[in-house]
Amino acid sequence: MNFFNQIIEHYTWAGIALLAIILILFVTQLYYYAIVYRRIHRFRLVHRNKKYCEEPFVSVIVAVRGEDERFLGEQLPTLLAQTYNVYEVVVVYIGRDVDYYAELQRIRDQRSNMKLTKLSGNGRIYITTKQAYNVGIKSAQYDNLLFTTPGTIPATVEWVTYMAHAFERGIIVAGASAPHFEQKSLKTFLMRMAEFHYSRNHMAMSVSDRIYVAPRSNFGFTRKLYEATRGFNHLNMDIGENDLYIQSVTRPQRSAVMLSPKSLVYEERPSTWREWLDVVRYNRSTADYYPTFIKTFGMWEAGSRTLFFLATITALVVLPLELKIFALAMALLRYLIVALSTRLTAAKFGEQGIMLNYWIYDLLGPAIDYIISLKKSNNSPKAWI
Repeated sequence: MNFFNQIIEHYTWAGIALLAIILILFVTQLYYYAIVYRRIHRFRLVHRNKKYCEEPFVSVIVAVRGEDERFLGEQLPTLLAQTYNVYEVVVVYIGRDVDYYAELQRIRDQRSNMKLTKLSGNGRIYITTKQAYNVGIKSAQYDNLLFTTPGTIPATVEWVTYMAHAFERGIIVAGASAPHFEQKSLKTFLMRMAEFHYSRNHMAMSVSDRIYVAPRSNFGFTRKLYEATRGFNHLNMDIGENDLYIQSVTRPQRSAVMLSPKSLVYEERPSTWREWLDVVRYNRSTADYYPTFIKTFGMWEAGSRTLFFLATITALVVLPLELKIFALAMALLRYLIVALSTRLTAAKFGEQGIMLNYWIYDLLGPAIDYIISLKKSNNSPKAWI
């Protein structure tokens, strides 16, 4: 008792409380990086028994809005050149450009594994992506439906092959998507890491059979599920097909996550801060409809990280030397765990060569997330008129 009183007298209650806070926050961070995120690295879909033994036939559906020349020149040839035995690419063109549609028709006539349909719309009615997908699903020949977006390039010609293997084990499938930036700088590195960490949060749930969101450019489901649930929900929104719909229909063991460098897709991102913010805010604009536990899952990590840094800085300023050393040791140990966890999971999302500068994002990540949350997307989800 006297020993305890001497400690209190020497370090004060405030000092002991500060150390206790640091330890609690350290354990919270340890839970995320050493347990939750490690599930991603350890996950192997092949460890799960196949539910469907026949080779899945796959229809890849993509809705192209406007005259996207890069889709014609880069993405579509990559989609049509996949090495899978039985698959097709269903292109839904939303627009009125006669020449562009004629070029799509020319490519279709040359490729037996491509289908094409058109939605023109008019000035008064906005055609949502869900409407376009509905048309694409009706046009699709096969019952395993895989969705991607314009501006997205599969990492390999085996993308469909690997995603088809996911259909052997689930009726909702999800792969990984990594942002691609034309420019490489510290700014775009932070953008990449912000999206990487967001993906890490939802993928940690997905590999634990609690999928609630999948990349818009790399997800799918079966026609049987689609018809049984009467199609997409939240029909007045031009978003939500990969999260709000999935949340409404998913059950444990219904989903299959494919994490492999060969099942990865790269999705084009603008390199300017303002445009990138608007894309990210738009993609996350359905988060208001998520269950509370999903909303708070990522907030707890970012919040505990911020408080840990603040508590450690305070300890380094006000506490005696030996406690400063202890606080600094906790900070260094935490970063070693974070760096190792990140290194193990980064390859799953197509991220390489990030460890040298990752400490910068580790410090600034919560601030970037806060900036993203400050404002709704300028390009808010459009509704039918």
